[in-house]
Amino acid sequence: MIIFNTTYCIEPSVLQTGLLWIRENYIPKALVSGQIHTPRLSKILSDDTDGISYSLQFLVESIEVLENWYQSTGDSLHQDMMSSFGEKMLGFSTLLEEVDLS
Repeated sequence: MIIFNTTYCIEPSVLQTGLLWIRENYIPKALVSGQIHTPRLSKILSDDTDGISYSLQFLVESIEVLENWYQSTGDSLHQDMMSSFGEKMLGFSTLLEEVDLS
């Protein structure tokens, strides 16, 4: 299982609008295909940026499935975010693979 993590840095002037967009626009549209699932949104508790940062995570079966999702859905969602918020809300993604602790 792959964890698809996107960290968003949101300027305070668009914080509430940005979070609303993630909750009501991005997440529902991201889930439609069924390729990614189990969203989790967390506030990042650090002071190293000029904005406020949030982590949005989804589970996905494989990198190949994620690449397919990005081509069919993710790229258009990213373009929608950029046209809505420009430089006031930026995101970068990382992929994580869970490691068995036993």
